[in-house]
Amino acid sequence: MHTHVILAPYDSGQHRRRMGLGPERIFEAGLKPLFARIGMDFDCEEIALESDFPAEIATAFQLCREVSARVSECRQRGSFPIVLSGNCNAAIGSVSGCDGGATGIVWFDAHGEATTPETTTSGFLDGMGIGILGGRSWHRMAESVPGFDQVPGRRIVLFGARDLEPAERDLLHSMGVSRLTQPEKLGAWLASPRDFEQVYLHVDLDVLDPTAAIANQWTPSGGITVECLRDAILETRKHVRIAALGIASYDPEADRDGKALAAAVTVCEAACITNLTTASQRQECRDRSPGIPVCTD
Repeated sequence: MHTHVILAPYDSGQHRRRMGLGPERIFEAGLKPLFARIGMDFDCEEIALESDFPAEIATAFQLCREVSARVSECRQRGSFPIVLSGNCNAAIGSVSGCDGGATGIVWFDAHGEATTPETTTSGFLDGMGIGILGGRSWHRMAESVPGFDQVPGRRIVLFGARDLEPAERDLLHSMGVSRLTQPEKLGAWLASPRDFEQVYLHVDLDVLDPTAAIANQWTPSGGITVECLRDAILETRKHVRIAALGIASYDPEADRDGKALAAAVTVCEAACITNLTTASQRQECRDRSPGIPVCTD
């Protein structure tokens, strides 16, 4: 399997600021050594936007358009896309590039990502990703993203969220988004009758409890362990094909002990290696790196 890494180093429209520094750090210090260790064939590209007068909203959706195009091209070549982004709303582009009309979403996050311009108290555009994907806000801008199609809430599971505003809870409930915290229940959700055959796997590393890792300044207590995150990804792969992986919202400055970076590597180990489709490929990865858990279909 060939893996194509897409770097989207923007945070709130700012290039290589705060969490915009995370994509390169994850790739250079985490994924490149991982891929060398397991013998994974890969390449990488970075999205760089040009604008004389950058604005957060315009930049965010321009980035989504670019991500969608790169993910779509990648999949057409038969490569596995990994999108490393500063903000979670890059997922709008990733899902669109995977054919949003036929894709489910497994989203790991401490937060609900379901505020709207009418309900937000922070004004943080990055807190609106699931709501936008579900067609609840920013309709005109979302429709400018190639391949964008509203994703019904029944196709979305939000895993590990514990810091939600009341309006977010209401919106997620009205959309029909499932909220889970246990890998086995995620497996049961995926095993139930569904109208999709692939998923986009999204990981905001603040889903982890701060005792396990601190990925950014918004990491609240009560999160899951790295083992739980890994097991949930392995459970996902047992039941459905992962079309693309996104890792978002990693701030190297917040990761003082390197645990969040290590968690990002664990995420890719689970998602990439279990995405190998043949027994011989899986055995080859076992031989190269026997400590990595490899799922058998």
